[in-house]
Amino acid sequence: MGGLAEPRTQRASGRRRRRTQTGTELSRDTYLDAAVNLIEKRGAGLLSTRTLAAAVGADPSALYRHFTGIDGVLQAVADRMIGTGLDRWSPGEDWLTSLAALARALFAVYVHEFPRAGYALASRTTGLPNEIRAVELTLELLHEGGFNDESAAKWFVTLSDFMLGQAMLESAFVNLPSDIQNADTASWLDLATRLPEEAHPHTEAAAPHLSSLMVRSSFERSLELILRGLAASPRR
Repeated sequence: MGGLAEPRTQRASGRRRRRTQTGTELSRDTYLDAAVNLIEKRGAGLLSTRTLAAAVGADPSALYRHFTGIDGVLQAVADRMIGTGLDRWSPGEDWLTSLAALARALFAVYVHEFPRAGYALASRTTGLPNEIRAVELTLELLHEGGFNDESAAKWFVTLSDFMLGQAMLESAFVNLPSDIQNADTASWLDLATRLPEEAHPHTEAAAPHLSSLMVRSSFERSLELILRGLAASPRR
């Protein structure tokens, strides 16, 4: 999981670093790498001090040298995912295209790269450096667009809730067994053939369009609506 690398923590003065049973240095990054692998393979619900200890080859109590507990590990994984998206983001030609690019970069990490972690952690607040960095960057772009402090804060909430909510929805579908995914998709593709005659005229008329739209991501269409709202909003 090299794409989720984060800076190594500084050694505490006079404290010797522990190593795993295989000789690997037991650091904060070691735990985060193992946690991401476990979540993507088995789901966040099975992450515990014991499963994580087994993954890194250490005693369960060693975890508390770096984290307050498993929830602290999950928060750090979420913050690392945010940092990955920020590091891959490139600003656009103006504040609006830059915001769109930022939303796309973060969405890609949560849904396409780490869907199980994305589903489990999209609702979490980390309070850690990368999250604060994302807040600052978003507000800076909104101020650049002419929004005052209050309006920028409101739009930040709207943008973050949209991106994370959409990420949770789509990563949840990706995590379903393939047979269930196929069945759900088929329900939309066959919608027109399953409607009672003359009972749902509006649904029948829209069925060809729904069959196409409902089996694809709505992220870009929804993002476009938000961008139009931003562009049309009163500003300084």
